[in-house]
Amino acid sequence: ATLSFINHSELFLENYDIETLKVIVVDDSRLARKAISRVLRNLGIEHLTEFEDGSHAIKYLADNPVDLVVTDYNMPEVDGVALTKFIRQSEKHEHVPVLM
Repeated sequence: ATLSFINHSELFLENYDIETLKVIVVDDSRLARKAISRVLRNLGIEHLTEFEDGSHAIKYLADNPVDLVVTDYNMPEVDGVALTKFIRQSEKHEHVPVLM
């Protein structure tokens, strides 16, 4: 249902090549990860990596640049708040937008 509200002509992405954006989706719910990823793919984002917990995302971020992080708030081990704090304290990732 969310996809019916997206108007591609209203997306202002002149400064981004949407086909090269690297996005990670972090959620302990497999169903939520798949739904979010489907919406992002329908927007044209092809480089998606999914994680079930913030700890896995932190390990990935140690070696990989990303352009956007979409995360759940409440997860076991490392929640969305702790993941965001890690990102904001990282010189490599402090500029990355986080959608929670």
